[in-house]
Amino acid sequence: MKQFVLLLSATLPLVINSAALAQPAGLSYPRQGVVCDSVGRTCYDSYGPSIGITADVYGQGAANNLTANLNQTNSRDFRLSTGQACSVPRRTCWNDGWSATKVAPGLTQQLFGSNSANGQPLQPQKISGTGLCSLSRSGQRIFDGTCRLKQVRKGDQNLYEVQLQNGSNYVFRQNGSQYQIRDGFGGIWPVTFIDHGNTGIFRFGDYKLVATQESSNRNAAVGSAIGNLLNALFQ
Repeated sequence: MKQFVLLLSATLPLVINSAALAQPAGLSYPRQGVVCDSVGRTCYDSYGPSIGITADVYGQGAANNLTANLNQTNSRDFRLSTGQACSVPRRTCWNDGWSATKVAPGLTQQLFGSNSANGQPLQPQKISGTGLCSLSRSGQRIFDGTCRLKQVRKGDQNLYEVQLQNGSNYVFRQNGSQYQIRDGFGGIWPVTFIDHGNTGIFRFGDYKLVATQESSNRNAAVGSAIGNLLNALFQ
């Protein structure tokens, strides 16, 4: 598949009034773009419930419970124990739940941020690492071995690149709430993505690509904005 390269930038933490980010009782803000609910033992980011971050904060048991709940519903919208609700497609949180008449500015800012920081251009944020990958077509395995994994992020949009040891390269670009991949002839294919914590599954056409993290490296631009590679990348 022809390599497709796209550089995106990531949202940087904003300097805002501290009162706007006051944390309601039961909620914590481990870093910009993340909210954790101690009552529900679940963490969220701008894509909804996060299995990886939940495992980091509350342990694997909480992550397993979240995985089971996510398997029962595909919704990335969520309601917190405080009664506040957040919509990922609308990138907004409300203090009055799904009545959605009273915006929660601090919670909205914490999760969804902005597309600029103090008027300065956004800097690229990248994460790369190694993993084990398997690729099958029509149910038949055609690759099983090591791979390189990369994420490039701009705000709420992601690009995921998986490079197999045999030289094949697959780039999954987010378009709104969906993912796409472009073939060597310029055709665009829809991608179905499934999150299993430190393992991600991409399905496109008659292909299935499974990638599992082994190690990762964060460059200096990433800082604390994104967690380890697949815990943040596959969610």
